[in-house]
Amino acid sequence: MKQENSKSRKFERRSSLKRINIVFQRDLKELIKTSTFKIVSAIFSVFAIGAVLILVFVLKNGDLFSKEYAEQVIGLIIGLISYFMPMTVLMTFIWSFANFMIINEKARGNMESLLATPLNPKEILLGKVFAVFFPGYIISFLSSLIILLSVNFAVIYPATGGFVLPVQAVLMSFVINPVFFMGLLALIILFSMAGNPDIAIAPSFIVGFGLMLGIPLGIATGSINILSWVFVLWCLAGAALIWIILLSCFRFLSKENVVLSGRGS
Repeated sequence: MKQENSKSRKFERRSSLKRINIVFQRDLKELIKTSTFKIVSAIFSVFAIGAVLILVFVLKNGDLFSKEYAEQVIGLIIGLISYFMPMTVLMTFIWSFANFMIINEKARGNMESLLATPLNPKEILLGKVFAVFFPGYIISFLSSLIILLSVNFAVIYPATGGFVLPVQAVLMSFVINPVFFMGLLALIILFSMAGNPDIAIAPSFIVGFGLMLGIPLGIATGSINILSWVFVLWCLAGAALIWIILLSCFRFLSKENVVLSGRGS
């Protein structure tokens, strides 16, 4: 009996993953075809190349390595790149794509058609989250990696014989920031499905602009050390909080709420 239950659960998990993948592939194809995606990708490609050229020029010609505070300045530059590059890319993807598919599907009645299939609201949510997050993460990962490695290989290593790539910066850039913004993205899509997409996107502007203004202000006043473990732990706590909020809001993601929101009720 236990073996049968275990096999049944495994089968259901596989079936659920297949259904999520169907939504993911469909939405990803639609997203990639949009002119917005092409423009955003081009902008960040140019930005990454421009950032490399500017940083290499400034670091090579600024005589930083002969000064006592060179290590702190270079560390700060690496920290800023590691934090703000993925944040900027992922926030751009959230603002551009988090609810555009939901709005179109509700307007056309496609959401109700999806719910008439074996797909449940959670599977639709996860498929859409992955479709937006995956390309955003790839672009943020590659952009950050190109800038960090280029600066290290072109300037820092020739001057010092070593690399400046703190563990804190790597964690923030490639793990903690993406986890936080994936949770924020999922929360927006959840409320877009269960409520009004135009209102659902609003909290992301508060979070995005708050971080863009608050972090630099904290660094300027000395209250934030972007490469400290204390800052990393605070960011990790923020990522955990957004996921706790997300999980607590899953109760709103019912078929009834999704269908009624699509009808303007």
